[in-house]
Amino acid sequence: MDGFGGFAKQYEQIEKVSAHHGNFWVLLLYGQIGRDRAVMFDLADNDKLKFTVTSEDSRVLDALAHAQRHQAARGDYITAFNEEGKEVDISFATQNWRKAVVDKTRTGQFVRKHFEAMVFTALAEELRTGDVAVVGSEEYADWSEQLLAWEVVQETLGSYLVEVGLAEQGESAEFDAKFFRRQLEDKLRGAAAAADAGYPENDGLVIDPETGIPSLKAFRADGQRPSAKRLEQEIRRGCRSVP
Repeated sequence: MDGFGGFAKQYEQIEKVSAHHGNFWVLLLYGQIGRDRAVMFDLADNDKLKFTVTSEDSRVLDALAHAQRHQAARGDYITAFNEEGKEVDISFATQNWRKAVVDKTRTGQFVRKHFEAMVFTALAEELRTGDVAVVGSEEYADWSEQLLAWEVVQETLGSYLVEVGLAEQGESAEFDAKFFRRQLEDKLRGAAAAADAGYPENDGLVIDPETGIPSLKAFRADGQRPSAKRLEQEIRRGCRSVP
């Protein structure tokens, strides 16, 4: 055992192999980002980048703050409770991440390296989707601060609804969430009715009578169009003229 790096090294290798079982790849991620751990924590410092949520969901930033509080930890585990004694909410993570972070044999603790990998992965995704913004940034700015003031919206809403086909010219009915939902439901019913009416004559669509699952038949082209043939001839002519 000593000749292969000792028990700890062998256990690490076994863990890496086992990570592939059941598409459980998250255990391998820390090995890829671990070398950049110091840089990521440095950037996450408020003096470098200041993050803010664009909604009421602050679970990822709360988890980041927890990771930052235990940045200096060198052990394999950190507490799962915050400064107020409440358990850190990691419900934002996938089942595989939660499985990697929580060790059933260590109640009330997180596996430190997987917790950090989970947090920084989630932070990157939140930045991509705009759920987390960077104060003072352009590309990762808070999209909610770029919205029109409600007074401006009210002034232009009528003409906008007419332009996009959600209202008729001169219509004065109040447009709110319930009205908008009703419009969408009416459009959906109309589209469903049109699809049902056209089904008997639709040779390409087949609905399995037993399972109800729809499928499309393979489309067969009618042959090359004259315009495509002319294009092919021009390309071949051009290729022959090139020295």
